[in-house]
Amino acid sequence: MAPYAGALKRIPSALQKLHSKGLAALLPEKIVDPMSTLERWKKPVVSRRIAKDLRKRAIKNGTYGAYDSEKGIGWEKSWDEGLFGGKNVGKINWMEVRGFKDTKRERTRESRAQRVELLLETADDKIAEFRQKFRDSKPEGGVENDLKRRIKGSSK
Repeated sequence: MAPYAGALKRIPSALQKLHSKGLAALLPEKIVDPMSTLERWKKPVVSRRIAKDLRKRAIKNGTYGAYDSEKGIGWEKSWDEGLFGGKNVGKINWMEVRGFKDTKRERTRESRAQRVELLLETADDKIAEFRQKFRDSKPEGGVENDLKRRIKGSSK
């Protein structure tokens, strides 16, 4: 489950701490330093990474929602409050709903396809018109017309 070294040794102790302290093991504590009388924050007893690994393992094993204190397996739903901040428990993250942005080419694919289809409807007429203009722009053939053009061009 966990790729880091020593994970199997740390997880049972984390479950013991969660069992003994409950939700408080996942939350940081505000303490007063006796030497300087300053308030500071103490880290949670169980780190988020290990807590998330425990939760994933409980979901995989089917023990999510019921913690067995005798066997030391499972995960209580109330611990999710400490892990995910409490206010968003049970809600779907907006990034999960929104989905990926994709590239601009993928996002505009339908509009490009519609534009191409509209252009293809008039393409045959435009091609015929272009060919007619090209034919009309050519000079008339024949020996007489060719001599007249050459004489006119040399006089300039």
